Amino acid sequence: MKVYEQVYSFYVKKIEDGSLKTGDRMPSIRESERILNVSRTSIETAYLQLAADGYIYSVEKVGYFVSDMVTRLEDKKRHVVSEKDQAKKKYVYDLEIIGEDKTVSCLQLWRRYMKSALRQEERLLNYPNNQGEEELRIEIAAYVRKTRNILCSADDIVIGAGFQSLLSLLIPLIPGEKTISFPTKNFADGAAIFKNAGYVVNYRDKESHVIYVTPSYMTKWGEVMTMKRRHELIEHARVSNHLIIEDDYQNEFVFSNKATPSLYAMTGGENIAFLGSFSRVLLPSVRISYLILPKGVRAEYEKIKHLYNQTASMAEQIALASFLRDGHLNRHIKKMRRLYEDKRKLMYKSLKHVFVKNATILMGESGMEIGVKLSGRNMAEKLKENQVRVKVVDISEDMALFLVSCSRIAIEDIGDAIEKLNYGLQ
Repeated sequence: MKVYEQVYSFYVKKIEDGSLKTGDRMPSIRESERILNVSRTSIETAYLQLAADGYIYSVEKVGYFVSDMVTRLEDKKRHVVSEKDQAKKKYVYDLEIIGEDKTVSCLQLWRRYMKSALRQEERLLNYPNNQGEEELRIEIAAYVRKTRNILCSADDIVIGAGFQSLLSLLIPLIPGEKTISFPTKNFADGAAIFKNAGYVVNYRDKESHVIYVTPSYMTKWGEVMTMKRRHELIEHARVSNHLIIEDDYQNEFVFSNKATPSLYAMTGGENIAFLGSFSRVLLPSVRISYLILPKGVRAEYEKIKHLYNQTASMAEQIALASFLRDGHLNRHIKKMRRLYEDKRKLMYKSLKHVFVKNATILMGESGMEIGVKLSGRNMAEKLKENQVRVKVVDISEDMALFLVSCSRIAIEDIGDAIEKLNYGLQ
């Protein structure tokens, strides 16, 4: 084993056994030389390999720090074990799962567009555009203008396979203090990206330099940010020169009659970066997201875009551009909205009818999930043994807060599912 590999293994073991914890500063290269009695070159090579594998990250002019990769891997293992345990139990109904109702799926139509895209041999034999295929960016610009009143050009839009790759690209374009605030700790993936870039991650802290918000989905049961709060947030960002990252999650499924203008449209993109995705409205397997750059940073992006390879499938980008151009997505969303609104109303009515005592039903204006806060004895055990699977948010022996989703269940099964859920909680 080479010397740098021995150094690498030494520090991996320290990180994995907890001697070096998430956020700890790594010994400087000079300190490691002295501790391990090896050359500077070996230490530098080992540190570069540790960084490449995600164990540590570099903060310019400060040093190396331990990332949260090991913690996240352990959490993932626990989650997988938990999922396996859950899978052993046969549920009559699953109200935890979120996905697309088969009755409104556009899979057959999408398959036709994918076949057409795969026939474009000349394009598919080339590497994709780092920024995303131009024809798709043009269609997205037209789409957000119509649906979100956002005025931008194709050059302001960057396409990626998910928000993580787009946030990684956005980070070097953000000047100023390295602090970011997320709404809750549920935004673990986004928080990890910023942590690994040397940011201090806070929660619900308006004094952070970067503020990440989901205006159309403020709580797990779909509360929407009020106009008053939108104006306050915009003004705060303007006065403090902070950046807002607006994640437009679930906006297509806001069911209130009130308009929900995007923060980006309200400011013209001043101090706002806008994130959108097609996974929820098209097919969960289609991983295409987009970033609309804040006003004034396009020139800076042009300097670095060659450093970031395109992560989204070129064939899917070609197919989506045609799908948007032909108007299918708008028609598909309208069809989905009608069905999901009916299902939400029916589920809410069923919950109110069945849970008449010791329960609070929480339903916002967006999304497919409804919250139920229920008091009673032995709630943890009753939910565990229930015939209906739900997503537990908070629980104790005499109280439970859980979510029920109407997205995948057939509309004709909703009443029976809620009856069985209630029966198991008696």
